[in-house]
Amino acid sequence: MSSVNTNAAAMAAIRSLNNIGKDMGKTQQRIETNLRISKADDDPAVFAISQNMRADLNGMTAVKDSLKFGKSALTVARDAATQISDELGRLKQTMTQGQQQGLDAEQINNQITNALQNIDAFARSATFNGVNLLVNGLTVEGVTNTSVDIVRDISGSVTSVQGTDSTSGGLDLTGLSVTSAARTVTFDDTLAPANGEVLTVTVQRDLDNDPTTALEDVDLVFEFSDGSAALGTTPDPNVRVFDVQFEATDSPLTRVTALITRMKEAGLDAGLNNEGELYIRGNSEDVTTDITGATVEAAPAAGTGQDEAIALVEGAIDLMGTRLANLGANIRQVDGLTTFTTQLNDSIKEGLGALVDADLAEESARLTSLQTKQQLATQSLSIANEQSQSLLSLFR
Repeated sequence: MSSVNTNAAAMAAIRSLNNIGKDMGKTQQRIETNLRISKADDDPAVFAISQNMRADLNGMTAVKDSLKFGKSALTVARDAATQISDELGRLKQTMTQGQQQGLDAEQINNQITNALQNIDAFARSATFNGVNLLVNGLTVEGVTNTSVDIVRDISGSVTSVQGTDSTSGGLDLTGLSVTSAARTVTFDDTLAPANGEVLTVTVQRDLDNDPTTALEDVDLVFEFSDGSAALGTTPDPNVRVFDVQFEATDSPLTRVTALITRMKEAGLDAGLNNEGELYIRGNSEDVTTDITGATVEAAPAAGTGQDEAIALVEGAIDLMGTRLANLGANIRQVDGLTTFTTQLNDSIKEGLGALVDADLAEESARLTSLQTKQQLATQSLSIANEQSQSLLSLFR
């Protein structure tokens, strides 16, 4: 039926144009956003899943940041701990060589002091953004935490790494020193070894060459002589006399040097230290002298021997080895978690893309198709509108 009031063909064409317009709008939005599903009404179920996946990705970003921070703090601690371990190794080498080569305790103690200062400096400087894992229990400027909590997954699980005290105190090396076994003779400005003056060192010797019998005291008497008279000390099995010859024109230092030479010939470890004092090492029981300007210092108090000191350093080396192993294990764990988190992040991104990403090739083809349909629908509407005009010809 032909009617001017109702143009069914035009209405059909308009509906078609409206539907095509909606489809073109969706297609253009997909092309612009590169997303097939960008809002809940596109596909409610898939959109809800995609939002959960996006939340997981955001959580993984936080996890990766935490892992990076944790590894940085652990790496700084590991590097400092390695320096501490190396310093302890050098200290042990110095002390062992000193023991073998007969270095004075003062020289060894200077090395110990320097090493302990370095160890403390390494530990206190191992700070990353306020975190220092080597000064646990200590107050150090700039350090706000001596442990680090590392988030390892999006559920919020945490790996806690507790710090240690790796300073000299934490390694039980506070005040470490060795006691000198040397007896010391000091000199003043009046020093003037004269003819007949003596220095006596009492030692213990095996006089009968029998290891089953006790050692006996033997006096080693060093008597200055200018050759003008016989020695005043009479030797016997327990008294051995060594003449220290000098010229009248010799300086006091030259005379002391001659004394040291004779003491070494007698089997004593003797010499002048950095303060110009005469030291005598070995199993000396007593030292006496009547040399003008010379004073025998009191025997040193008992203290840490070199063997005991080396044992303490070895204990510290073992302890730092354990701590380094723990730090290395923690770093390896963080590296593994970082690799896994990165792979999981990529997998979720791929899955999310498969759910919501638009296929641009498909959308481009669809847009071309819709544009063609739109043109056809427009042409159809134009034809439908012309039908009412054709009715006029019936009344001419």
